[in-house]
This record gives sequence, structure tokens and C-alpha cells, in this order.
Amino acid sequence: MSGREVRTATDSPPADLDFNNSFAKAQQLSGVSLSSFLASLSTSLAIFALEILVFFAIRGRFPEIYASTPETPTNKLTKSIATWYADLLRFERDRGHLDRYFFQRYVRTLLLIFLPAALLITPILLPTNYINGKAAKLGVSGIDTLGWSNVGLDHSDRYWVHLILAFLFIAHVCWILWNEFTSYVAIRQNSPSAALRTMLIDAIPGCWMDEARLASQFSVFPGKITAISFNRDFRKLSLLVAQRDALARSLESAETRYIRDTVTSARKRGGEPNVRRDLIRPPAPSRSLRGLLAWLEQEKVDAILYRRRELRRVTEEIELKRSMPEDFLQLPSAFITFEDPLAAHMACQTVIHTNPGYMTPRTLPTSVDDIVWDNVCITWWERNVRTVASNVVIAALAMLCVVPVALIGLLSQIIYLTRALEWLRWVDRLPEWSLGLFQGVLPPVLLAVLVKAFSAALQHLVRKQGISSKSIISLRVQDFYFCFLFLQTTLVVSLSAGLTSIANEVASGQSLAATLAKNLPKASNYFLSYVLLQALSTSANSLLRIDRLVARLFLAPIFDKTVTQKLVRQKGADIEWGVFLPVYTNLACIERDSGGLFYPKALKHLVAGLYLMECSLTALFFLTRNSRGEAACIAQACLMAITIPLTAVYHHLVRKAFNPLLIFSPTSIGDTLTSRSVKSFTLEHRALASASAIRIPKDDLGISSNEAAQLREALKSTPVLEDDATITSSGRITLLK
Repeated sequence: MSGREVRTATDSPPADLDFNNSFAKAQQLSGVSLSSFLASLSTSLAIFALEILVFFAIRGRFPEIYASTPETPTNKLTKSIATWYADLLRFERDRGHLDRYFFQRYVRTLLLIFLPAALLITPILLPTNYINGKAAKLGVSGIDTLGWSNVGLDHSDRYWVHLILAFLFIAHVCWILWNEFTSYVAIRQNSPSAALRTMLIDAIPGCWMDEARLASQFSVFPGKITAISFNRDFRKLSLLVAQRDALARSLESAETRYIRDTVTSARKRGGEPNVRRDLIRPPAPSRSLRGLLAWLEQEKVDAILYRRRELRRVTEEIELKRSMPEDFLQLPSAFITFEDPLAAHMACQTVIHTNPGYMTPRTLPTSVDDIVWDNVCITWWERNVRTVASNVVIAALAMLCVVPVALIGLLSQIIYLTRALEWLRWVDRLPEWSLGLFQGVLPPVLLAVLVKAFSAALQHLVRKQGISSKSIISLRVQDFYFCFLFLQTTLVVSLSAGLTSIANEVASGQSLAATLAKNLPKASNYFLSYVLLQALSTSANSLLRIDRLVARLFLAPIFDKTVTQKLVRQKGADIEWGVFLPVYTNLACIERDSGGLFYPKALKHLVAGLYLMECSLTALFFLTRNSRGEAACIAQACLMAITIPLTAVYHHLVRKAFNPLLIFSPTSIGDTLTSRSVKSFTLEHRALASASAIRIPKDDLGISSNEAAQLREALKSTPVLEDDATITSSGRITLLK
């Protein structure tokens, strides 16, 4: 009689039988790691191939997305695919934009590190690990048979191969990083960023709030000071400018709607349009109940005429306040322009004041757009308070993310959890392909969503710290974001992914050291899936620009009703290097130009990968056991442990040699800096110089020309443009290329 006939409906299976069933299921699925890996690989490749095919199919139809900058003119899109690939792979220095050049160089650096290593290490280690390995009889199966944990118990001498290759890889990485730092310093010192002459200085003490006294403090530097401009508190003026911009956009929307209704009505009525303008009630004089009742009793007025009057009134008020900047509160912050660029670089590195907090920070803005004007007007103590509060919140968010990240790591090894959690026994009955999706595809996707949410919060919190330079904000974000990715997606996920199988085998009576040596390397299966997802899908997304494509196809027809809205959509957003680079940096370890400052920081982050590799290999060597249960790789572990302090010495030498040269210029190139011509720019608050143009589409009936003439007459100083777009008889607005 079978066991199924003996059991009753109320019987429950014995715990050891369920354990054996789960273990048999795991063995049956080749450890599931193989199916998970194949599922992740096939999914990533499918997404990558689909996005690449879509890109080549539509790149000619959307030149505003794929050829929207002067550096990539539209006519290049007509080239053949082979020629386009040649242009893509050609490595040329963009002297006008170092950020673009150094990102391209960073990708090349990663290739120089990992491609030769893969070509050398893979054909050596794969047969070394696989031949005469432990195989399924000792709990190693699937893709794990190619890894560290499959080396046979009687072949522990093969771990010397791992050690030698690790030494070669470490030396290879250190050599490339040193050469890249040297190249970066040489390129930056010959770039326009090295010849910046204007310094932004904050927290000036009250006794120095005078041009003559402030200039005397910097008279020790070479050359003379050509200009000193104290910043003022233009927050009230900025509110007026924001009000003016909102009025301009609402007026532009009303004018565009009137023109569209007129031309479509003329088409339907055979050239005789009959359109009434929108009517609105002016805003209530107050928010009280009496003011609300008075507003309800007001008659509606012509929306266009009312907004014209309001825009002219606010514009005149702005011009009046701009003509009297001395009426605004003077701030303890100033721009100091030196005749000699070397003086600006020296001033930024010199201790100016005896009291802490004063005359700091000192930065060299790369452009007007690089300045965060809202942060210029805060005091040094307020900046410190903001920084501490922001860092506390960032740390709290990072710690809160440990739980979901650990759960994602556990999900990547769910087949082993079924042995410990009865409510997960249903997983044993799933087909192999669905388990592959659970373990190989779903965890990396969930992790990518979590990381994206954290990056958005991180950018907002760092901006609130009071840093007055966007470039420095990006560098600060880059540090925080890399630490988060390194700790969460590398350490937490790897440890949580390995704990599932470790806990089960230790509970069954196996040796802790042997279990750790066998199962910790298995965590790399999940991480390999994450690398594939990021390397393939992220690169394809960057090429396809799927966010801008979705916005262009679906959001633009719904929300973009004016010429300005379409122009803003076409321009797109700047790349945030602080959150874009650490993704690639972490993979390596596991229209603003900052002058390529992100590049040396990204190179330094790669050293963290060396430390992690050395510590992991040292631990794995100590944990390795032979067939008699004895430690078999003590010598290898000691030799690998020595590389950790040696890497620390190398790291210290790199910092000591290159840190002083990464941002500022040495005195040895002072003559070349003085003679170098640099495009000058005026560092003026945006509230003092910004203008808000009215853009309307041009039509064939002359409606737009008539409206433009009326606008120019009514608004006087406000620019009115009608040459940026046209409108068809059906009401569709098309930007002029």
C-alpha cells in the first residue's frame, strides 16, 4: 500500500519529508541558479534587443530627441547603421564639454579593466573550478558548478590559481587607475576650467563687508582684483519674477487657444471664423468671506486683455526694483574676479579668516547656471544646521531600505526558504520557468525601483543642504549614492541571498565553516543577474531615451498646448551625473559642464571594489576545507590579507599625489593660464536679468501677426516671438527646426 493511501485527510507530512522534497526540488532544478540566471539573461537580452531595434526604427522620425544638440546635428541620422556605429565608437575629446568626454572615457576605462581580465581569467578559472568538482552529490549544481564553491575537496591546491589571478587583477586595476588620474590632471589643466577667474565666497564677516577692506585681504595674491560684487537678498524680487513667468505662461496659453480656435473655426466655416475669447473673473481682493463674496459678484472680463494688463504691471514693477538694487539687503557673500586665474585658484585654497566658519566655502563657478541662487543668501551656521539635518535624514532612509533590500535578496533564493517556512511550500509545486522568473528577474527589477525612489529623495535632500554650486551638489550626491548602492545592492543583498541556504544546512548539522565556504559564493548568482539587468537595460534605455520618447508620444499631446511647453519638452532635462555615474561605478565594484569633476571621484570609488574583493577572498580562503574537514588555504588567505594594507598604501599615495591637482591649478602653469583666452560670463542673479518671452504659433490667416502686434503694443518691453512654430488649419502646433 502506498503512502498516499495510508494518510488521511487530516494528516500532515512529516517535517523531514518536506525538507527532503524541497531539497530534491532544488536538486531537480539544477540548484535553480541556472534557470534563474537563464531567465534573467534572456529577459535582459530581450529588453535590450527590443529597445535597440526600436531605436534604429524611429531615430529618423524623432530628430528632436536623438539629434537635439549642436554636437549631434540632424543630418547625421541619415547615415547607415554601420557608419553610425563607427561614429558612436570613435573616441574623440570634446573640448567644449568635459563631462561628456570623461563619461565616455569612464566607460572605456571599465572596458580596459574588465575585458582583458575576462579574456584571461574566464578560460582559466572555468575548467579549474568545473573539472573533478564537487558536483550535485555534494550540493553544488547548476551555474554554481562553474564557481568557487565547486572546487573538489581533494583539489584545494587549485585555489593557488585563484590567488595568482587575483594578484594580477589587482595590479592591473591599480596601474590603469594611476594612468587615468594622470591623464585627467593633464586634460583638466589644459581646459577652460583651469583658467576660471571669478570666485564665489560666502560667510564674509561684517567688518569686511566693504569692497576696499575685502580687496585688501586678497592683495597678497598675484595680479589685481578687477571686480568685487556683493550679493543681495533678491528673494522678494524672485517672487515677482515667478509671478511674471506664471502670467506670461497663462497669457501665452490663452493667446494660443484663441488662435487655434480661430483657425479651426475658419476651416469649418469656409474662412469666416466666429470665436469668442475666454472670460475670467479677476482674483479676489482678499481671502476673507467678504472678499470671496465680492469676487463672486464681479463681472467676467476678457482673459487675454486682463492678463496683458497684469503682465505689464508686474513687469514694470520688476524693472523699477531692478533699477534700485541697493534697496535690497546686502548679503555676506560676494563674487571676486581676479586678473590672474592663478590668484583665484590660490585664494580658494588659502585660509583667510582666523575664526571658524567665516570666508567659507570658496568655489569657482563654471557658469551662471552652476550657481544655486537660493542657497547664496544663507549664513554659515544655517548651512551647517541644514547639512547635519539632511545627513541624518539620508542615513535614516538608507537604514530603512535595509529591510526591503534584504527581502529582495531572500527572494532571489526563495527555493531554499521553502525548507524553513511552511507557508512557502507552494513554491515547490511551481514549474521551473516560473521559479526562474521569481529568482532571476523579479528581484533585480524590484531593487531597481527601490534604488530609483531613493535617488530622487537623495537629490532633494542634498539640494537642501545650502550648497551654492550645482557641480558640488552633484559630487555630494555621487558620494552618498555610491555608498548606498555599494552597501545595499552589494553587501546587504549578497549576504541575505546567501543566508537562506547557510541557515538550512547549519540547522541540518553541517559544519559552519564548510557551509559558509560553499554557499557564500552562491550569492553572486543574484548579483550577476543585477549586473546583466543594469548593463543591458540601462545602456539601451540611455540610447533609446525611453523617458523622453514616452513623454513625446503620450504626455506631449495631452499637456503641451503652447510653443514654450513644446520647446521645454524638446530640450529635455540635464543628466544628473551624481545619480547616473554611481550605477556604473557600483557595477564596476560589484547642459551644465562641471569640467569632468565626477571622473576622479568615480575612479576612487573603484578602489572600494578592490577592498571588497580582497576581504571576500581572504575570508573564503580561510573558510575553505579539504576532504578531512581541515583548513586547506591558510597560506593563500595570509597572502591575500597582505594585499589589503598594500592597497591602502596605494590608495593613500593616489590621494596624496592627485588630490591637490584635481580641482585647482598649480603655479607651474601660471603663465599659460594668464595667456589663455576664456569665454567670459557675468555672474548676475537671475532675478536681475531674466526675461519671459511670449511665444505664439504663426498661422496662414494672419491671426497670430495681429495678436503679436497687439501684444507688443500692450507689453512694451516683453519679447513677443512668432517664428518658433506654426499652427495648421486643424490646430496642430509644429516647431520649426
